[in-house]
Amino acid sequence: MKRIIVFVTDCVDVAYNELRGVIASQLQKINSSLEVEIEPVAQVRPFSIVNGNFVLRLLADVYPENTIFSVVLNPLKERPARLIGTTKKKKFYFMGANTGVFEWFFRDFEIDELYELYDPGFVPFGGKYVHAPVIAQIASGQQLNLIGKKFDTSNLTKLDIADGTIVHVDNFGIMKFTGVLPALNEGDKVTVEVKGRSLSVVYAKRMMGRDTGEWVVYPGSSLGLPELGKVRQNGAKEIDIEVGDGVKLVV
Repeated sequence: MKRIIVFVTDCVDVAYNELRGVIASQLQKINSSLEVEIEPVAQVRPFSIVNGNFVLRLLADVYPENTIFSVVLNPLKERPARLIGTTKKKKFYFMGANTGVFEWFFRDFEIDELYELYDPGFVPFGGKYVHAPVIAQIASGQQLNLIGKKFDTSNLTKLDIADGTIVHVDNFGIMKFTGVLPALNEGDKVTVEVKGRSLSVVYAKRMMGRDTGEWVVYPGSSLGLPELGKVRQNGAKEIDIEVGDGVKLVV
């Protein structure tokens, strides 16, 4: 069976090649005949647990079961436990720090097995020297209970993402945010309050059908989340929007 490894991380410079290289080298040592595919990096905003939640959950929606999700993202001051495990739905494997980044993923796919990796102690770039070798072991079929101890779900770090929170901003400056749009008709005008500004926005089902430079809110393509953007312009950059900022619609 072909194994797929997906890195969800903010390590997107040469560090990502180091992660891939370690896994490739380790797999050669363990079993050179294993068929493993390491996907292109799933980039997360630097230090953003909120964005990591979204990216992980988004990809879990489309990748097949037995995919291994490797989350290398830890902006916390204190060293959290490194978690490994599997889910009940679609049978995913996962590894990452107990930062709250798995909140959305766990809620929708449910935990089957959950372990804390036996702690080897602190090393600089643990993603390379600790995390990646373990991912290689998981890909090779190693039993999780041999590389970690049971972890109580009550000790999982929680993350509450309120409605209206911007969870992702794409390269076009389109903002995906949590919540549900009110009942609106094509062309309805609403006010959107964001980043201390009030924007005059039109509702449309197809954003690109509106005029260039027009602010539009519309039903998005990702997990049913609404989206806000400026037609054929980078609206997020224009008003300095960041993941974690809040959006409020005034109808």
